[in-house]
Amino acid sequence: MAAADTLALATAHLRAGRLDAALSEAKTVLGDDPGNMDAMLLCGRIMRRAGRNEDAMNLYELILSHVPDNAEAHGGLGAALGGLDRYGAAINALRRAVELNPDYFEAWAFLAEALVQQGKTADAMDCFEKSLAIQPFNAAAIGKHLFYATFDPRYDPARVFDLNRAWGAQLERAVAPAPHKRPDRPSERIRIGYLSDEFYERVTARFIEPVFQAHDRARFHVTAYSRAGVRDDTADRLQDAVDCWRDVSSLDDAGVAQRIQKDGIDVLVLCTSYRAESRAPLAYKPAPVQVCYSNLVSTTGLSGVDYLFTETLTDPPGSEAFYTENLVRLSNRNIYGPPGGMNIDVSSPPCVGNGYVTFGSFNNIGKIGPEVVAVWARVLTASPTALLVLKSVDRFEDDGAVSYVTDMFAEHGIDPDRFDLLRGDPDLAAHLKRYHDVDIALDPFPCNGGTTSCEALWMGVPVVTMAGDTFMGRQGVNYLTKLDLPDLIATTPDDYVDAAVRLACDPDRIATLRRTLRGRVEARLFDAPAHVAELETAYREMHRRFKEGETPSPFSVTGARVNPDL
Repeated sequence: MAAADTLALATAHLRAGRLDAALSEAKTVLGDDPGNMDAMLLCGRIMRRAGRNEDAMNLYELILSHVPDNAEAHGGLGAALGGLDRYGAAINALRRAVELNPDYFEAWAFLAEALVQQGKTADAMDCFEKSLAIQPFNAAAIGKHLFYATFDPRYDPARVFDLNRAWGAQLERAVAPAPHKRPDRPSERIRIGYLSDEFYERVTARFIEPVFQAHDRARFHVTAYSRAGVRDDTADRLQDAVDCWRDVSSLDDAGVAQRIQKDGIDVLVLCTSYRAESRAPLAYKPAPVQVCYSNLVSTTGLSGVDYLFTETLTDPPGSEAFYTENLVRLSNRNIYGPPGGMNIDVSSPPCVGNGYVTFGSFNNIGKIGPEVVAVWARVLTASPTALLVLKSVDRFEDDGAVSYVTDMFAEHGIDPDRFDLLRGDPDLAAHLKRYHDVDIALDPFPCNGGTTSCEALWMGVPVVTMAGDTFMGRQGVNYLTKLDLPDLIATTPDDYVDAAVRLACDPDRIATLRRTLRGRVEARLFDAPAHVAELETAYREMHRRFKEGETPSPFSVTGARVNPDL
């Protein structure tokens, strides 16, 4: 077989996810022709796809030692370095790649991802846009562009909607939705399917595990479709909590949809729609009723998704204009499961012993842009003895991220000794214990904390938030309103500074909140039985409407009562 044909076969294996076969074919070419550049570059792509970033990096460096101006090698090197969390070096390699080839759309996307991991979200979004202008809807850029758009204040609700709807329409044009007959199974349980890429120890699992555990299995048959292919203790618990567990990690989008349709699922629930690529199976309409739930950031943009769970505090009247789905408003749009078995107590607030207040934010560094830093710097200026602690997984192990944040604060006259940039922790328990050193959490904007705020509040740390005009910008409003803390909700930068400084000047209130917040949070935000009762009421209503031939339309659920959404 000619080298070109062998490489074409290797590429086909790569696209199908058959990585061992792909690498074997590519190496066959190199066995006959060790200097074949196409084969070497393909080997690098296969290694990156397999997560072998160290091997890929070494290969790309070897290529560049002989051909220093090869754009694809620079791009592959940058992607491999990004996979190793070496973002500064990745950015240098990727900038060289697009300098050599300005139309290298994948390199623009990889560059964007490296930039956002250093906190440079605005620059990253510009790079995503360049990538998508060259190759619309390309897989390297589209999903992350849609996700990070919620971090960037330049993207208002209408723009976010338009981007998601355009991509959803693109998906749906490429597939043929499955027809569905109305079921005639009056005595059977309603068959609920939950689909996710993250049914293992990830954020999604912390929200979905209490749902699985609280489901009424006498009335609902629950199937979990896991696209992760990861087995750990969390995955085992999730599997034990459902009637049927399907590992669909080896299937493509069409295969996943076929499996769901074959199982006769009545209501399909997507649990990780923040990942745009996770939405793709729903374009095939494998279930007669499809719902967006839990770990979401915006509309799916898919006309085939009938409903989206939310609530009035995050999506007030008028928000319907920014969704393709019909909104179903619950009392609590989702539920968080506090970590069990860790014995993590709530400590006394550190200001009691320190004599000064410590502010903190453990949010994604990409949410902390210049607008946020400008407000937080004002808070520190107005509280001259206060400190600020920042943590973003392990991002502050990167020199570029450190210098970026330090320089932004310096522009406002805040010295580095006023804030501490924490490195990553080995596990969730160690991460949560970091809140023992924080008195007040500062919420970023326009994209508020979700899981981060749940964790802070559960650890007894009050959160100061800024109300925005998107789903992601109103999470803090949701939590704090339910906890009777409206004075910690700001609508302007001035209000935000005033709220943070006023609370910092009231150590007695900080101490009281430290003692009482966990109980209030567990009663008002983490009530799994009450939440699942509302979910199940909604599922029954959705299923009834389909059986009776009704067109999907918005509604709300209060307790066990279905209300028309007027």
